[in-house]
Amino acid sequence: MKRLEYLILLVSVFLACVALKFLCKLELFKSKKQAALTLVSLFIIGSALDSFALLRGYWSYQQEFFVGITIGVMPLEEYFFMVVIPFLAIVVYRFASREC
Repeated sequence: MKRLEYLILLVSVFLACVALKFLCKLELFKSKKQAALTLVSLFIIGSALDSFALLRGYWSYQQEFFVGITIGVMPLEEYFFMVVIPFLAIVVYRFASREC
C-alpha cells in the first residue's frame, strides 16, 4: 500500500479538481488549444527543472513510495504530478475568482 500512496493522492486531487470544475461549471481556458499549450508548457518546464535538480543531486526520491516505473531520471508519478498540480492551481484560481 505504501507504494501506491502518492499515486492515490495524485489521482484523488485530480478527480476532486475535475468534479469541482464540472459542479461549478468553471471555464478554465478559452479554448482547447489554450488548455493544451498551457498544460504541455507547464509539464515540459516542470519535468525539465525536476530532472535537472535530480541530476545535480539537489534532491532524490524515496523509492518505497513509488510504483517502480522510472522514465529518464524521474518516477512515473512525478510526471503525473507535473499535470495535476498546475491543473489544481488553475481550478482553485478560477474557483476563487468567480463571481458568485
